[in-house]
Amino acid sequence: MNPGNSVIHEIYQYMNDKGVVISYLGGFNQDVVNSLLGSVKKIVNESELDFRTKKRFYAVAAECLDNVNRYNYEAPGSNGFTKTFFNVSSDDNFFIIQTGNYIHKDQKTILTEKLDKVNSLNREELKKFYHEKLSESPARGGGLGIIDISLRTGCKIAYDCKPIDGDVYFFVLLTSIKK
Repeated sequence: MNPGNSVIHEIYQYMNDKGVVISYLGGFNQDVVNSLLGSVKKIVNESELDFRTKKRFYAVAAECLDNVNRYNYEAPGSNGFTKTFFNVSSDDNFFIIQTGNYIHKDQKTILTEKLDKVNSLNREELKKFYHEKLSESPARGGGLGIIDISLRTGCKIAYDCKPIDGDVYFFVLLTSIKK
């Protein structure tokens, strides 16, 4: 028996116990984003969720991947292909989306301040904040994605930043969508 088989079985059992439906670790570029969104779409289409929940789930997954794409740190010499983590799991009540990617220290403050601000607001304050940002934002971006995730999920967005070295952090984002 190959000793690697028991490790694979442990990973399989863990992922099965946690309800993992998509898990990706690897290089990240637009082709990967398109592939992951295709997988999310397949999950959505095969689920018995109502149309609005399907739409919210897909939109939140797309926003999470867009945030990774926007803030992903490309180390010198990586040629635009850096490792990223994307995971979707499911339980009886929620879909849970997790992302993990490297960010530069300059982005850490921007991201954590946005998340802290969004997490401090109630639904009505979030809507008002969204419209304020919308009116002042350039055509692309402007920080609406994080607000949109919070509005669509109705949940606080969990996150963590682990220092890797002086300039680089590993950023983890977790959000859930009620079924």
